[in-house]
Amino acid sequence: MKRRDFLKKAGVGAAAVAATTVNAPFVHAAKKTTIKWRMQTYAGAALSAHACKPAIDAFNKVANGEMVIELYNADQQTCADRAAPA
Repeated sequence: MKRRDFLKKAGVGAAAVAATTVNAPFVHAAKKTTIKWRMQTYAGAALSAHACKPAIDAFNKVANGEMVIELYNADQQTCADRAAPA
């Protein structure tokens, strides 16, 4: 292969990679699915309302619907003694 042919083919390959890189964020941005997390506390309803709920509400507001955290109190999803290993 001649040097000039190699440079031409390498330039075409680099342009294809650059075009793919430029278009990749648009493909990702077009997909709008909400990320949902579930958070369980060891605290009961009274304590978690003051300790965790304000921070979660603030996070959900800042996330603007892209991510949502749902708060569960002790023993709502798993038993309190099994929450740490989970």
